Amino acid sequence: MNCGALLAEERRRYGARRRSDRSGPLLPEHLLARLWRAKEGRSLRTVDGRRVKVLYAGRPAPGHGPDFQDAVVRMDGERASGNVELHRRPSDWRAHGHDADPAYDDVMLHIVAQADETGPDLPLAELSRPGTREALEPPLMARLARASSAQFREMLVGSGMARFRERVQAAVHGMGEAGVEQALHETVFDALGYAENRAPFRWLARAVPESKLRRLAISLPPDERPAALERILLDASGLDDEPHTSAGERPSWKTAGVRPVNHPRRRIRGAAVLLARTAAEGLLARCERMAAEGHAVLERLFVVDSPGGALIGTGRAREIVVNAVLPLLAATGNSEAEDLFLRYPSLPENSFAREARRLTGAQGMRLSACEQLGLLRLYRGSIAEG
Repeated sequence: MNCGALLAEERRRYGARRRSDRSGPLLPEHLLARLWRAKEGRSLRTVDGRRVKVLYAGRPAPGHGPDFQDAVVRMDGERASGNVELHRRPSDWRAHGHDADPAYDDVMLHIVAQADETGPDLPLAELSRPGTREALEPPLMARLARASSAQFREMLVGSGMARFRERVQAAVHGMGEAGVEQALHETVFDALGYAENRAPFRWLARAVPESKLRRLAISLPPDERPAALERILLDASGLDDEPHTSAGERPSWKTAGVRPVNHPRRRIRGAAVLLARTAAEGLLARCERMAAEGHAVLERLFVVDSPGGALIGTGRAREIVVNAVLPLLAATGNSEAEDLFLRYPSLPENSFAREARRLTGAQGMRLSACEQLGLLRLYRGSIAEG
């Protein structure tokens, strides 16, 4: 390969070399974020000449990790979805430690105020670089945004009920593998794990099955049950500094950056109290009885108060009922479960839900749990399908 070809290859690898001594202040990252979001429906070019059509700028991600998550673009005609990181200069990537952080492994596009020869081996674009002149492309979820209020709600309810039936089918599968009681045990623990620790909590539910915990609980006086169940769960989890038992290979728990009230130790303590209070009757039988009395009574079963703050708060209790309990009850043939889901009031909203509302112009609309979950399903589907 001659020198010209070598130079062309190097430029292709990381973009054309640009002068790094240009004068003038660089835009701060919060302004870059505004400009990046304004690119939705428009095009820009990477410094090595690739055309990028921004279908969706992504969901702003607070806290640790890339600046925008789940962005959707077409790069030289090929659709791609992933995360986007913004910096003033490419060299900030390494200066901020992203090259050694697995949280940044899925970044597909690096956006900067001023490009130079430093930075990771990723597609790189200057946000100030002019894009091609063309008509704006309809944004993600534009069909929902254009719908009337009645049509919008109809689509959300349809999507929400489809999601519920998907959960019912998953519950049927779980019941076939582990039995009804154990399947409920696993889905409740899964919901207690939040996004960060769902897999470890489900592992814990399998490592210490419902039948073992219930046998232990009913062998003890009621006032001793919570502490005993907490001890066996903590021992199995490996979260305890000095575990007294071994449960084989343990999962990796995420504790760094987790809010103190959401720490897995507190959730395990909440699970122990919940299992202790339902040991005599069984969690499934208690859920069936309380579901007949209405959603508020069923929800209250899963609230675990504590002097230092709720171990399982009302918001999490609602999500456990909607995402774990009602689908499993429906899978057992409970005729009231689907109707309860359809009429269930709103759930707490996270950044995914707020972003889905923004895309559809539904920020001020009161939605039921079914409608909220239907909107989230449509949002995630639009990212996956483009």
